[in-house]
Amino acid sequence: MSSWRSRVFSAVLLRSLAALALIAGLGPVPLHAQTVSPDDTALRAEADALFKHLLAKPNDLDAAFRFSEIETKLGDYEAAIGALERMLFYNPNLPRVKLELGLLYFRLRSYEMARSYLNAATESPDTPQDVRDQVAKFLAAIDRGLSDNQFALFAQIGLRHQTNANAGPDSQIVRALGQDAVLSSQFKRTPDWNAFGIVTLHHFYDFENQRGDGWESDVISYYARQFKVTRLDLGLLEVATGPRLALGSGTGMSVHPYVLANYVTLGDRPYLGTLGAGTSVRFQLPFGITLDPGIEFRNRDYRNSKDYENATQQDGHQIIGFVIGSGNLPFIAGLGWQGRIAYTKDTASYRPYAYNDFTAEFALPYTFTAPAFAQTDRSWTIAPFAGYSFTPYREADPVIDPSITRLDRQWRAGATLDMTFFSNFGFALQVQYLHTASTVTNYRTRDFIVSGGPTIRF
Repeated sequence: MSSWRSRVFSAVLLRSLAALALIAGLGPVPLHAQTVSPDDTALRAEADALFKHLLAKPNDLDAAFRFSEIETKLGDYEAAIGALERMLFYNPNLPRVKLELGLLYFRLRSYEMARSYLNAATESPDTPQDVRDQVAKFLAAIDRGLSDNQFALFAQIGLRHQTNANAGPDSQIVRALGQDAVLSSQFKRTPDWNAFGIVTLHHFYDFENQRGDGWESDVISYYARQFKVTRLDLGLLEVATGPRLALGSGTGMSVHPYVLANYVTLGDRPYLGTLGAGTSVRFQLPFGITLDPGIEFRNRDYRNSKDYENATQQDGHQIIGFVIGSGNLPFIAGLGWQGRIAYTKDTASYRPYAYNDFTAEFALPYTFTAPAFAQTDRSWTIAPFAGYSFTPYREADPVIDPSITRLDRQWRAGATLDMTFFSNFGFALQVQYLHTASTVTNYRTRDFIVSGGPTIRF
């Protein structure tokens, strides 16, 4: 039983870790999000008409702002800047316009001009709090952008409770050698607490060639110590590194080839080592929309241990195709979106463990001014999220049931509340529910997870 149990709960814990890591990526989104029109010709015609209108009536601020929006969509940041600066000539008390000018200069990597407009956006006592929050974030980004070595760190320690920490099946009647069997008490669903810590580090070394080229590295480390079921203690260290190279000048596109390695322990014993490589292409679209499609190869080498005597039957490789995206939504200020779609082809030395997997995940982070009792001028973020995985296995497992090929469907949903109280220090809470349906009763599981703990960001 140990081999198939390890596959279930390690997958559950790693998906839980992925949801927890969402906290590290939460942040503000640009203020003015619009749907990108597929018809650039129509946009250009509208911009030309507005330009002629502004020549005759240069103080029409609504027309000027619309002209700026269109030119930003079309990638002509200089024209958008010109329109916004003319607006300030007629009305200098427009903090949101100053913010947009700061963001446009930031995109052009003209950091000192960006800093000037961002600082000006907060000079008025009437400046809205959401504008002040945006300015603070981008001023910090400018400071990082002016440095050759740019770092971003997130860390959290905390406690987590799971109603089904060992991913025990819903029923005590399971399949073994094609027959019904009573599940051993060792593998019945067991609630448990754990103490965990997670640290993510992002580093970018700027080549200073005015194109945005550089070397990008990411490190994630995680450890969870169970209170009761210590064979589930999980440790992870993963490193990915490679260049990020701009594709053309001012296109907002870049390519990031990279190599990666990770090391996983389970029950405080070596469990998995991975070597791999991949590449992704980043598209920086107007209004803060980012898309990162890519492909990745991972060679996975498992290790047997006392608790997981057949872990090496999972040896093999994975080929993963994915698209990661983020942006903001136009109908509520501060509301954004994050999404990931991935397809994984997994091989295993024991073919019943080989599978294909389709996964889709989506989150809606909403950034808002902290309530008065928090006694801070920082923003908080709440992010409901949901995910679905469809996982058909290659062939039936005769040890379980030679007549049924395993097919899993997992639904998961939850929410994260990320609260900042002082400077870079805060507290994050997360709730998550997972439900796995399967053609094999052994893998039908449910789990409710609550976690929380202090955070720090730099």
